[in-house]
Amino acid sequence: MRAMTSDSHPVPPAGRGRPFVLAPFRGLRFDPGQVGDLGSVISPPYDMLDADTVRDLEAANRRNIVRLILSRHFERPYLAVRKRLEHWRDAGYLVADERPGLYLYEYTADGVTVRGLVGLVGLRDDDERVVLPHEHVMPDLVEDRAVLMRTTKTNLEPILLVHEGTAQLRQLAERITADPPMARFAALDGSEHQLWQVSDPDRLDAMAAQLRDTQALIADGHHRYQAYRELQQRLRRPGAPDGSSPWDFGLALLVDQSDYPLRIGPIHRSVASLTMADLADACAERGDQLCTCPDREAAVTMQSEAPADRAAFVVSDGRAWAVLCTARTSAVDAAVLAEELLPAWHIADEQVGYHHSLDQALHTTVGAPGVVIAVRPPTLAQVMSTAAQGVRMPRKSTSFAPKPRMGVVMRDLRDS
Repeated sequence: MRAMTSDSHPVPPAGRGRPFVLAPFRGLRFDPGQVGDLGSVISPPYDMLDADTVRDLEAANRRNIVRLILSRHFERPYLAVRKRLEHWRDAGYLVADERPGLYLYEYTADGVTVRGLVGLVGLRDDDERVVLPHEHVMPDLVEDRAVLMRTTKTNLEPILLVHEGTAQLRQLAERITADPPMARFAALDGSEHQLWQVSDPDRLDAMAAQLRDTQALIADGHHRYQAYRELQQRLRRPGAPDGSSPWDFGLALLVDQSDYPLRIGPIHRSVASLTMADLADACAERGDQLCTCPDREAAVTMQSEAPADRAAFVVSDGRAWAVLCTARTSAVDAAVLAEELLPAWHIADEQVGYHHSLDQALHTTVGAPGVVIAVRPPTLAQVMSTAAQGVRMPRKSTSFAPKPRMGVVMRDLRDS
């Protein structure tokens, strides 16, 4: 199998170490006979949830997955979540499948259909060039996900991996989808979902053979993958054979980017306690341009027309709009912001928020002073070039979309 490539930056072949593994498992799933419509118990990933979305999901169904995946800082770390999860299993809301298998998951959101395999990815060291990260992580978020997984002994949310699959693997997937799915439903947001289990030994062996030489890029879930790695180091028995511990694996959705390509969208920043006047002073000191605009549309247009040797950012405090232009020190705009501008402005990490939409970011300016910075996303070629060199982009540089929904299939390590 070929490594996934971009047009201009091929990824180096995997090292001679361990192969890529996507192992079968006994999926933990909601029972529609107990919880009702499956579309009412799934949700977007935890880092895309805002207060309104959470309220809507919980109002639709008290068994929604958000009640398991959200951070609960007011309580002893995740003990209430563990208790809730155990109650849901005892009550039959969540049931583990009898046989282990891989799961073919297909969803359609925003007019885009995505299909991938859900299984247990074998954890690999970065220098093995098998699972390729491309972003830095925030230690507090890694620890939050690690505490959740250790306390519940459950992987509630798969990470998202992309790769370039073989024709044979695609043919196997097509044959699977010719059969009726084990689950089909529409979510509250209108997205459509289907799930098949692959438990036939011959099909599993054929898939394993096609996946063996895969290189997979982490598209979403860097913090969860790092949490997998840290839990593996802490909890697996020293000297145990590779792959013998449940902590040697983490839940993942593997998507063939050449067959069902995901889009790369932006992740914008909000900076608390920074005003437009502060920004004007900082730009003057550095010699950067800050051009005022009459409205949001004009600012976005000006940003798109910036020359290639300049990094351009739309900035706003919720009322005024402007475009900031600075010398390009990196091909990735998020790197220019993180490595050049924010340090020069003396911005602390605690001031910076990350948002998948500009409207979500602007909401932070309603109750307190702050500035929103719209960041253009990198191209796939830039992401692949970064991963190929073993260099990581700043945290939260990319947002592959559309994202899968959480709660479709989970993994309880005690079912291994």
